[in-house]
Amino acid sequence: MISLQYAISKKDYINFFTYIMWDAPENRKKKTIYYTKQIVPLVIFILAFYFTGIFDRDSKFILLILGFIFLTSLLSLIGVRTNTMRQAEKFTDNPVNSSIFLPFTMVISVTGISIKSALIESKYQWNSFIKKQESEEYYFLFTSSVQAIIIPKKVFEHTEQRLQFEKLLSQQLSFDAEIGHLIKS
Repeated sequence: MISLQYAISKKDYINFFTYIMWDAPENRKKKTIYYTKQIVPLVIFILAFYFTGIFDRDSKFILLILGFIFLTSLLSLIGVRTNTMRQAEKFTDNPVNSSIFLPFTMVISVTGISIKSALIESKYQWNSFIKKQESEEYYFLFTSSVQAIIIPKKVFEHTEQRLQFEKLLSQQLSFDAEIGHLIKS
């Protein structure tokens, strides 16, 4: 049995939301489609400029046009992750969602995971987790496609406790929950 006491911070939630909406390995196809949609118009504009003879003009004009195209393309390519983070920040700043950030006690055992705070008491059996994902800083145990228990790795007091948790996960989670998301990618 493992007992953890912590609170999800706003940063933790923003990291979770950004991970599931953009950074997760299963979003590879989504990211490829997005980047392709951003690059194709760029290529079309450059080809159109080339074939209309616009590149035969003054070199300062050409540099201005290319600089503008490059800047707008760069902003659209890096902006999607930033926009995702802004959505999460909006959620965390809404006072209605403040209960997510209350401190709680989590007990992890062979029967499942129990969570208790000042406002809630929940018990999850192991078969209620449909997917497990892990980032550099977190474990995410999903109960639906967008709902998960967020467990920051930093909450484990020592390495043995974290290894015990990982052992419980490998013993108790179904094969689909443990690695199913890798197959579906």
